[in-house]
Amino acid sequence: MKTLAIRDSSLSGFVNMAVDVCSMKLVRSGFAGAVFRTYQWAPYCLSIGRFQKPHREADVKRLLEDGYHMVRRPTGGRAVWHGHELTYSIVAVEDHPLVRGSIAESLEKVAGILTEGLRNSGVPAVLNSRSRELYSSGREFNPCFTSHGRSEIMTKDGRKLVGSAQARSHGVFIEHGSIIFTNQQTKAVDYLPEAASSSFRKRMRELLLKGVGAVLEYNPDITPEILAENLHEQFALQTGGTPASYLSADLPGLKEEIDERRQIIEDYH
Repeated sequence: MKTLAIRDSSLSGFVNMAVDVCSMKLVRSGFAGAVFRTYQWAPYCLSIGRFQKPHREADVKRLLEDGYHMVRRPTGGRAVWHGHELTYSIVAVEDHPLVRGSIAESLEKVAGILTEGLRNSGVPAVLNSRSRELYSSGREFNPCFTSHGRSEIMTKDGRKLVGSAQARSHGVFIEHGSIIFTNQQTKAVDYLPEAASSSFRKRMRELLLKGVGAVLEYNPDITPEILAENLHEQFALQTGGTPASYLSADLPGLKEEIDERRQIIEDYH
């Protein structure tokens, strides 16, 4: 099966999620068996899971007026602030060796690639052995990084280093996730809707400050670009060959996907 690699720089949230969706369509068409992509965000952006409602997760009007973006992911999960980070995505046919198996098995397989890439970059990442919620009073307004899932990537002292989400659709697997360079996850709290109480906001900030780790704590000299190359190297090792480089701008249907994702949010503005 043909394997592709996409190395993007900083793109808007609408473009980033459109590229991931178009990558799924490309795999579904049979053009490739797997696509590994790395990217960043400009402007910074709040993403929400595909089952979340924008106005219930954030004050969308204020967020956009402050120059940030909001986008809905094709995967589930909770709100994530995309700031100083490196984001990855893996798209593959469901029976590809990299992702084959149950949700738990595929999570562990993908996490293995990322963990090795991080360790090779001077970041002593480990896999989480059990799930836990840092805030136990329900999930409303509760950002992604207050949940530590099994097989997610952590620091050795138990802080979440990578927030990931996964989905399957019509025979195609996708996982994408944020590798934190600087912990800016409290920005998600800054834009919670008015219904979130001040005590809740305070507690969320405390949990996010204490529960999130960052790459630069362990290797202050590394850049997202260097880590991206290390992850692409590790991906190539796992696939047993050098993936063909591909440009996200060449993905069929990209403009239409971008427009659709922008419209979803603008309808709430």
